[in-house]
Amino acid sequence: MTRYLLVGLLALGLPTPVAYAQTTLLPTNYQRRLPVVPIDSVTHLITYRGLLPAAGLPQAEVYSRAQEWLARQFEQYDQVVRFADAGRGVLIGQAIVQALGPAQKNLEARRFNLLFRFQLRARAGGLQYELTDLSYPNYPVTSAASDASGGLAADGLAQWQRADDFARISTTAAQNRRQPVEPALRDYDQYTSKGEPKPRMLQQCQGIQDAMTVLVASLEQALAQPLP
Repeated sequence: MTRYLLVGLLALGLPTPVAYAQTTLLPTNYQRRLPVVPIDSVTHLITYRGLLPAAGLPQAEVYSRAQEWLARQFEQYDQVVRFADAGRGVLIGQAIVQALGPAQKNLEARRFNLLFRFQLRARAGGLQYELTDLSYPNYPVTSAASDASGGLAADGLAQWQRADDFARISTTAAQNRRQPVEPALRDYDQYTSKGEPKPRMLQQCQGIQDAMTVLVASLEQALAQPLP
């Protein structure tokens, strides 16, 4: 019976169930290009990854140096590292850095906080790194429109909260207040009518690139120190 039904549908020019299923597949979303920063070809997200040399160092020493670097760079190690496996040489966590977007046309240089997640994998003679999930922290916004003194106090509290998040690097609450950078950077308003990036977006991308490359360079320097 099913065979005759399909034949009848074809004869009438109507779509068969198989043809209908094929037409409902969603097309691949268009991903607007981002300048300066490296983009993963699969996720289309900003991703920094590579292998840093640590010539002559055993895995245990590479792992130890990565731990020391995290502790020096971000102050409170236990707030940064979410998973650590010395046997496998793996460190996974999340942190905050302060980026500086350089001056652009009609725009002064601008500082902004940047959340990211990291994966470090130590091995004899080198360290694999991956920095992903770059995000802007979302902080409470207050207004002094109705009560100037109350508004200023609330603003002060919000500023203290920002400083506290930066000092403690990353908490569960901080992760719930993050906005991935890619949707914001790829917004239509960030491009000219010719599809070129506007100065504000270029400033953000350059600030992200500079902050991440400085981090990687610092880690590479820590690995390059000779054994005592």
